[in-house]
Amino acid sequence: MNKIIKGLFASALVTVMTACSSDYLEQPPIDLVSDAAVGQSVEGARAALWGACEAMYIGYGADYTERFGSGEAYFQTYYGDSPSPDFADSFLWGSQKEGQAWVFMTRDSGNGGRYAWMYAYNLINQANVILSCIDNVPGDPADVKFIKAQALTLRSHAYIRLMQVYGPRYEDRENGNALCYVLRLTPGSDPSPLVTYDVAVTQIYKDLNDAITLFTESGKSRTKGYEPDINVAKGLFSRIALINHDWPMAQKMANEARANYPIMSPTDYLAGFGKANGEWLWYNDFNKTYLGYNSWGASFACNGGYATSYDWSGAGAISWKLYKQIYEKNESDVRCQLFWTPDKADLYVDYGFEEKDFWNADYVYPARMNMWLVDPQMTAAITLWSRYNTPEGYENSGIFFEGYNLGEMLDVTPQACQNPKFVESLYNWFAQNIGATRVQFGAQIKFWGDVEELGDAQHPFLRASELLLTEAEAALEQGDNTTAQNCMKELNGNRMSGYTCTLTGNDLREEIRLYRRIELWGEGDAWFSFKRWNVPVKREIWKEGDVNSNNFMPAFEGSYEPSYCNGWRYEIPRSEKDYNNIINDQLNK
Repeated sequence: MNKIIKGLFASALVTVMTACSSDYLEQPPIDLVSDAAVGQSVEGARAALWGACEAMYIGYGADYTERFGSGEAYFQTYYGDSPSPDFADSFLWGSQKEGQAWVFMTRDSGNGGRYAWMYAYNLINQANVILSCIDNVPGDPADVKFIKAQALTLRSHAYIRLMQVYGPRYEDRENGNALCYVLRLTPGSDPSPLVTYDVAVTQIYKDLNDAITLFTESGKSRTKGYEPDINVAKGLFSRIALINHDWPMAQKMANEARANYPIMSPTDYLAGFGKANGEWLWYNDFNKTYLGYNSWGASFACNGGYATSYDWSGAGAISWKLYKQIYEKNESDVRCQLFWTPDKADLYVDYGFEEKDFWNADYVYPARMNMWLVDPQMTAAITLWSRYNTPEGYENSGIFFEGYNLGEMLDVTPQACQNPKFVESLYNWFAQNIGATRVQFGAQIKFWGDVEELGDAQHPFLRASELLLTEAEAALEQGDNTTAQNCMKELNGNRMSGYTCTLTGNDLREEIRLYRRIELWGEGDAWFSFKRWNVPVKREIWKEGDVNSNNFMPAFEGSYEPSYCNGWRYEIPRSEKDYNNIINDQLNK
């Protein structure tokens, strides 16, 4: 029996189809559905489509260095965030630290440069299997059109991801002739040449245009948030149009995609980012395959299994210099509540722990940027901040440390922490029960997960705020200051009090870029944006006693010009080049 999941990367993937609805559970597992079954009925084609969608949040490897690769959320963090100047994470200290230090980018071997290729081509192959037979599937023509549109959208998404990682930026496209990646439009992984930038972009445009037409003609709607639909297709169109500097298309598609998806309120923004809300266009389901410690949330939800269990770990930290820009613009910005930063030192009680102590090696472990249990007052400050910023529904979740239960600590209040004896007893309690140092300078509490599932969470793949910021950027690049200003007011009016925007030209451009970085922090956008903006990146480190220094650990220091590594392009993996001699011939010319 031929499998849906086949080709070069078949051995890297095991997919189990599960869901809440009974009709879904009646479908055979995706790895037991033959190519023939996909083409025999709408039900078979839909099962294959759902299986492809689930491939966006499953594990892709078994060995230690690869097993954390768990689909789209991992891709976003590992490629979109960790190399950026805005994101630091001590969890990536071990074998993966070279991702943050931009080393994997320069190699064609190893999992760091290979995962994106493997992930994308698995999605592409599954979409191609569906597309190869969907036109002849018997059943309701509307259903057939809808499933075909969804498969085209998934394929486009995967090719956009390849462009972001392995493709050139617009300025480096060599009049459209720069080589990008292998274009596969039929099932399988036969040796094929690299295609040019123009060919790659043209195919993505075609797929998305066709998908939008088919979505419209079908009149159908999706039933699950992890399925792509017409809004997702338009949102993805805005992404490739931004990369391609096609400003009119980027603005149009972003505006249309976010219709009926209102910008989340301050309350929703502070609600934990662990469950989808009305602003999210596309997101994973809760992982019924139970990845456990291999799930994205185990490492990157602030209450995840790894993030709370090891003194070298943490769930990610924001760049202090980025944070400071936002905080100094408007202290009421709700996004500022989500990070452990120097302004929190005496937020609730002034008892001697000060902002300057964040640059004191007696309080900070420089090699990891961790802070905790070195001082009773700092312990109380972290406890108060975390307690008063825990979202509803997560009160009994551990934050920063395993076993901490707010239900047992409800007497921790600003009033209680004014009592030196209470502060000392609080410190001693943690020292006896926790005994670890793991709260990073800049630690985030934006992302939360189901603590019983080690941090399993839903994660946004696309939401309206990104589209609003895309609309603003595209409008400005066409000289439309008014639309760009209105977009910024719509976004930031939901994030802070008293925001207004009268900036124009380059000042407005910098405003849009700055707020894109904070709004989408941790959602896999930063490095991709810096790449397409064609600007240098500098990752600045912490220096003792220097309050003007940043909060990156020494291992992650670096300055990268746009020309670095062939224009920030990951090397095509050796696993592809070893059997695809056509590529080698092209690259060696």
